[in-house]
Amino acid sequence: MKFSRKMAKVEQNNWRKGAILGFYTYMLLLLINYVYSLIVGSELLTSGIIFWTGLIVAFGYEFILNYSSRMKAKKY
Repeated sequence: MKFSRKMAKVEQNNWRKGAILGFYTYMLLLLINYVYSLIVGSELLTSGIIFWTGLIVAFGYEFILNYSSRMKAKKY
């Protein structure tokens, strides 16, 4: 039994771009949180906020890229 279809090459590239942007978002938020913690002595962001923000950015950017590539395909 098959639950999902194979991803097209464009979708694989879009996911890769989304995952990279999500990773950089994680790193940026962790850097901000760490520097703030060193200066002030308390954390600015909770780990839950950092986690969900990274996931939302990764999947959101992938969705936007997939949507725009589908619209371009329909246009031609």
